[in-house]
Amino acid sequence: MKFVLLFIVASLAASLSARSRHTYHANKAFEAGQDSEERQVHAIRECAVSRIHSCVYPIIEHLKKEGPEYTQLRRESANALGLLRAPEAREPLIALLAKDKDVLTKNAIIRSLGLIGNKADIKLISGYLGDSEAMLRRQAARALFEINDKAASAETAAKIAGEKDDYTRVEMINTALQHENGKVEHAIALSKILLSQDRAARLRAAEVMGHYANKETLTDLERAFDVETDAQVRQALHTAIQQTVYHN
Repeated sequence: MKFVLLFIVASLAASLSARSRHTYHANKAFEAGQDSEERQVHAIRECAVSRIHSCVYPIIEHLKKEGPEYTQLRRESANALGLLRAPEAREPLIALLAKDKDVLTKNAIIRSLGLIGNKADIKLISGYLGDSEAMLRRQAARALFEINDKAASAETAAKIAGEKDDYTRVEMINTALQHENGKVEHAIALSKILLSQDRAARLRAAEVMGHYANKETLTDLERAFDVETDAQVRQALHTAIQQTVYHN
């Protein structure tokens, strides 16, 4: 009898929990379309973090709002739709990318297109590998990495030689290595960036080199470790050295 009662109580609790979760999701989807921008932004972020897919269409509507007063709302919406990996958002995002002038919003859109991962967008995203803004070139390389396709890798590899920003070059090399892991020139290029003046570039180069663990770079990693003064970069170099030794 006790077992039956416990089963009934547990079933009721599960039912209430599921109903409560459904209500919560519905409320967030509703709030994401409300008039108060503060409430909208909070709800949009919560929808993205909690993966509430019922929010997708209310959030897409924000992409269509024009004017500088809606810049943050469009940017937050673009970010959220990528985290939700919503294929329904692809065309509205592309439409906004073509006309929005805000660099941070364009950056968010490129990132989201990469997360959505439609291979039809490789050419569009690749166009930003030559943009005047290093942030957009870097984000384009990351987005193409997310799509994970040989064509995306080839498009990125073709831009490495002409890239002047070290941090951006690391991201381009990382995407190229995704399908060209054996190319020694990529490993050599990363090794040179270990001595860059850009701390972020050195850190990212060490991380990428640790991931691919090319034995040709071991000596360069050890030399960079000996002269590096930044604690976080030193840790990344140490990890890269360990990974390279272990895998070779």
